[in-house]
Amino acid sequence: MDAIAQTEAFLGHIFTGDMAAAQAMIAPEARFIGARPEPAAENPLFGTFIGPEGAAAFFGRFGALLEPGGFEIEGRIGDAAGACFYGRFRHTVRATAKPFPSDWALVTRFEGGKLVLYHFYEDTAALISAMA
Repeated sequence: MDAIAQTEAFLGHIFTGDMAAAQAMIAPEARFIGARPEPAAENPLFGTFIGPEGAAAFFGRFGALLEPGGFEIEGRIGDAAGACFYGRFRHTVRATAKPFPSDWALVTRFEGGKLVLYHFYEDTAALISAMA
C-alpha cells in the first residue's frame, strides 16, 4: 500500500472517530505536528506530539477546540513512503462560535507500514482571529 492509500486509511479512522484503529497505524516514535513544532500558549494545536498517545492528545485538542465542518481534499501527491494532501476546510471554534475557514496541507511519511510523520499546515492567523 502506498503512502496515499495509507494516509486515506488513517484519515478515514480519524474522521469516523476510530482512534484505536488510527493508533494501530502509528509508530511509537511518530511525530504529529500542528503547523509548527514548538508549542505556544496562543494555539493549543502547536507543538510536537509523539507516538499513538501523542496522536490521541493532538486530535483530542482539535476536538476540544474546533467543531469539525466541511473538509475538502482537492489533491494528493505521493509515492511509496510519503504523501501530501491539500484542500480547504471550514470549522467552527467552539468557544467563540466563529468560523475558521482555511486552505490546508498535510504531509505524511510511513516507514515499515507505520505512520512516522503527520504534519498539518493551516492558516494559523485565521485560527487565532476566530479564537478571539
